[in-house]
Amino acid sequence: MLTGLAFGLVSIAGQLAKWRVYNTENSDLPHNYILSLAKDHKGKIWMGTNFGLVKFDGKNFTKYDKQSKKEIQYTTVRSITVDSSNTVWTGSWGDGMAQLTFPNGDPDNPAARFKWVNYRENNSGITHNTVKTICIDKKRNKWIGTEEGLVLMGNGNWGDGSVKWKTYHAYDSGLPHDAVHHVVVDRFNNKWIGTFGGGLAKFDGTNWTVYDIKNSNLTDNYIVSLAIDKRQVLWIGTYSGALCRFDGTNWKVYNTSNSEIHDNLIYSLAVDTKNKLWLGSMNAGLASFDGTNWKSYYILGTSSPYTVSSIIIDDQNNKWLGTGGGVVVYNENGIKE
Repeated sequence: MLTGLAFGLVSIAGQLAKWRVYNTENSDLPHNYILSLAKDHKGKIWMGTNFGLVKFDGKNFTKYDKQSKKEIQYTTVRSITVDSSNTVWTGSWGDGMAQLTFPNGDPDNPAARFKWVNYRENNSGITHNTVKTICIDKKRNKWIGTEEGLVLMGNGNWGDGSVKWKTYHAYDSGLPHDAVHHVVVDRFNNKWIGTFGGGLAKFDGTNWTVYDIKNSNLTDNYIVSLAIDKRQVLWIGTYSGALCRFDGTNWKVYNTSNSEIHDNLIYSLAVDTKNKLWLGSMNAGLASFDGTNWKSYYILGTSSPYTVSSIIIDDQNNKWLGTGGGVVVYNENGIKE
């Protein structure tokens, strides 16, 4: 978290063009604990908080919370994904998956009427109401990671317009563990699945390949973050085994003993336009790695530890960080609007 730093950041944020902070003290952000972030195709930033979903258009914060007890009942937004039609999908910590829709077709209007379409255990193929990740593949299928298995929500191209659901569990597929915490898709449409307890799985739609601490150089079976860079190298953030690099053949490990990385719990990962890797950790904030050099970033010069639970990079190469003290924006060359 960013505990104890938020007030100091606000007071001097305007003096340093490289840093900016949005929190409950200086903006309309409804909660400082930011669990997830996403960028839509119009450049808007979406934030998942303990008090629901928020959109930021550069000036205004718009909150999309429950409209009634029948809609979003549990407002902690754990994950956000934006599809090719700019529709926002969210995964919650206890209330399943939801699609944000606008009946009048005017999502850019902050006052527009909105509606949630909910997918839960009792009305869909979702196998558990805690949804940790939603990943959309090259065929627009949604791969949904839950605490009790991987769920495929097909895109409805089966002639009748209906949604096709399929579930994968450790007992009936090659999935190594039912707790699925992260999914990414490579350029060949392979799904790379990070589990919390069973290591890493690659699924090509037919065949499963599992990598764990016994059969590979993966350092920890508890995977919390994944990213694929522009060279199709897979970066794996683990709970206690730090960072692993896998190019499909060779492994390399970066930890506090053999590199300049400052924490072995890698909470979040992102790759920028120059193929530089950005890492958010549990106890040491933000770091970057260009393949040779490591660099750590202390918010506004402070050396206090903080957690970066999510990272996204916008079209201006600004880094948006989800922390326990609000949303932090950073650009090493100065924040660009």
